[in-house]
Amino acid sequence: MSMDEQAGQEQAGDEKAGATIPDVLLRFSAAERHTVVGSLPDGHARTLAGTFATWAHEGQVAPDGVWRTWVLMAGRGFGKARAGSEWVLEAVRAWRALGQAHPRPLPQAGGERRSPSRLREGLGEGESPLPRGEALRIALVAATVDEARRVMVEGPSGLLACARDREIAEWAPWRRELAFAGGAVATLYSGTSPESLRGPQHHLAWCDELAKWRHAEATWDMLQLGLRCGERPRALVTTTPKGGCAALARILDAQGTVLSGGSSRDNPHLPEAFIEAITAAYGGTRMGREEIDGEFVCDVAGTLWPAALIDASRGPVPEPESLVRVVVGVDPPASAEGTCGIVVCGLDREGTGHVLADHSAGGLSPEGWACKVAAAAEAHGADRVIAEKNQGGDMVRSVLRAAGIELPMTLVSASKGKAVRAEPVAGLFECGRARLAGRFPELEAELGGMVPEGYAGARAAKGSRSPDRADAMVWALWALLIAPRAAPRVRVV
Repeated sequence: MSMDEQAGQEQAGDEKAGATIPDVLLRFSAAERHTVVGSLPDGHARTLAGTFATWAHEGQVAPDGVWRTWVLMAGRGFGKARAGSEWVLEAVRAWRALGQAHPRPLPQAGGERRSPSRLREGLGEGESPLPRGEALRIALVAATVDEARRVMVEGPSGLLACARDREIAEWAPWRRELAFAGGAVATLYSGTSPESLRGPQHHLAWCDELAKWRHAEATWDMLQLGLRCGERPRALVTTTPKGGCAALARILDAQGTVLSGGSSRDNPHLPEAFIEAITAAYGGTRMGREEIDGEFVCDVAGTLWPAALIDASRGPVPEPESLVRVVVGVDPPASAEGTCGIVVCGLDREGTGHVLADHSAGGLSPEGWACKVAAAAEAHGADRVIAEKNQGGDMVRSVLRAAGIELPMTLVSASKGKAVRAEPVAGLFECGRARLAGRFPELEAELGGMVPEGYAGARAAKGSRSPDRADAMVWALWALLIAPRAAPRVRVV
């Protein structure tokens, strides 16, 4: 079957499914895609390349509604710089259209038509999202002026590369200015020099890689104080997150901030070999969560398990014959929608505890999660199950027995508070007597939210209200390393 016949057969299905042009082209090889695009009539390929909304993947297009700051936080290679350039260019085109004597539908970056009412969403009577009768002033802020020039202006996804014919009037790097046709001006600034933003006023700002700015908070504050032109001044922050960046945390929590983004894997144009390599090297680590997944890993104040401790505690998987005991910690869910924490831990001959596996699962019936516990115990050769009894008391024992678990079982109570047990277990990690045998992203996220007062990590654990995985791990390690020391002894005098 020829390529044309294949495309013809799939066209009807594409229309029904709402497939985009990239969806269709990515089915073909690189050579076939080149042939298809090369066969387009004169000018069509250039027009198609300039319709960014057609090519953008989720998270790259500005969100609708009323907002002051849009944070596009994503992994490496997601396409943040391209999104920033297209956002600026769209604003310049819309501003030029507003200056015309006869208003008409304003163009999106994708070449589609957006009605003035759509751009005016959330504005009052007589207000405009862009200035009329004055030059549009834009701030381009990066870690250094040199990075602003190399990435935001001259880079392969920068403003010069993404602009259409005759949209750029002048690029004057010595003045740190990019002038657009029609009079709009973008000025370059640096995150190392907050004072350079004291005085200038802007309608819009694009801030790139804010998490690496040397003086991020001071620079952001100076920018905000000057972001006061027009009826609706706005800023776009494109960044790979970095834990501990107080400025980024402030921006994300501020009223008027909207968030989009995603993982490096979301960009279909990145080589599969690259994705496979970085996932194998960094997947599940703190660096991978930030640099690949675009996740903001920020230590909760007072956490018992800081990210640095978690990374330092990671070790190899011990050989089965080196383990003298293996137990399964179970934290039953409070409801059918909850997660049952199921974590397997082992004790080696040297007295070190190892977190071996996380088999936690959510949305299961009591019989469903009990079967998961039974499977985990069998897979790892466990000799005991440690389960919290607070969520049903003897019901937990009966459910586990019904699932065929014949192992000895210990039911524990959290009546004194989960943190009372969690603190000494965290101490075991600090002194090297407990380790993580591998990478457990969801468990580690919950550990990061454990504080002496209880649990403060709902955001870090993707919205969960209870650290079910962390609790299950604590029960297991407590039974292996702490409970034996606390057993009563008879002293002979």
